[in-house]
Amino acid sequence: MRRATAILLGTVALVLSACGGDDSKSYGTFTDCATIGKPVTISDPAGDQRRSNGTRDDSAPQGDLVKLRVAKSANRLCAEFTAKEQIKPYVAFVLTMRPQDSDTPVVQLEATVLAGQAPQAMLDASGTGRSFGKVDATVGIDGKRLSIVVGRGPFDDQGAGALFRSFRFQARSAVAVEDAGRVTDCMPVCQ
Repeated sequence: MRRATAILLGTVALVLSACGGDDSKSYGTFTDCATIGKPVTISDPAGDQRRSNGTRDDSAPQGDLVKLRVAKSANRLCAEFTAKEQIKPYVAFVLTMRPQDSDTPVVQLEATVLAGQAPQAMLDASGTGRSFGKVDATVGIDGKRLSIVVGRGPFDDQGAGALFRSFRFQARSAVAVEDAGRVTDCMPVCQ
């Protein structure tokens, strides 16, 4: 019963957000990652989103990743995601970080865009992808772009300070769609 109620509420919220509401293209404090450090930029072709079952789906362009910029200083990390279309609920963007020379540990920094609340940042250094905790970060949306800026402290707090210094990365997005499904994208490669 709770699951049915949650699905119903999610569908109602999705329908209401599609019917109008705030058409603003900016929210929170967007940060150009070049102000944090020299950004590394990767691009991804538009139109390559997939459903959980692997079929192509272009119904959620607000999560279709086309560019990622990552920059860091000694004490701050910035991830700037660019989508094919204006970012709007319900979408999550994830920066997955791994050591330069191995696949583990995996640390994930996530920003969620939900209706009726400010975008939030969460961090998971457990390696499971199931232990996200809210972190103090600056998250902002500017049209098709979303930025997350987080300090080194949350990484140190979760035992991932060494990874903060040097890592390789991947970006992912996930969008909740009307039929209770999910449309995802990743770049540069899905792993």
